[in-house]
Amino acid sequence: MARLTNREEEVLSLVGQSMSCKQIARALAISEFTVRKHRASILHKMRLGTTAQLTAFAKTSVTNTPQVGKISQHADQRERHDRSF
Repeated sequence: MARLTNREEEVLSLVGQSMSCKQIARALAISEFTVRKHRASILHKMRLGTTAQLTAFAKTSVTNTPQVGKISQHADQRERHDRSF
């Protein structure tokens, strides 16, 4: 299997936290299209066929680091803030 880039590892970790493409895009300050490209690249590199397989793989991978947890919390705060307007 091919090695994931740092950004792909970040995306994978956030997928493992059950975040949507929109939430991941906000958390990483990138477009949803870019998130989808990263997800497709991860699927290809890890030889996975479906989003369900990607999610299961992400939940069991070791890429879920505390740093990414902070990204997730920040995204949740931004989403709550955006809904308040």
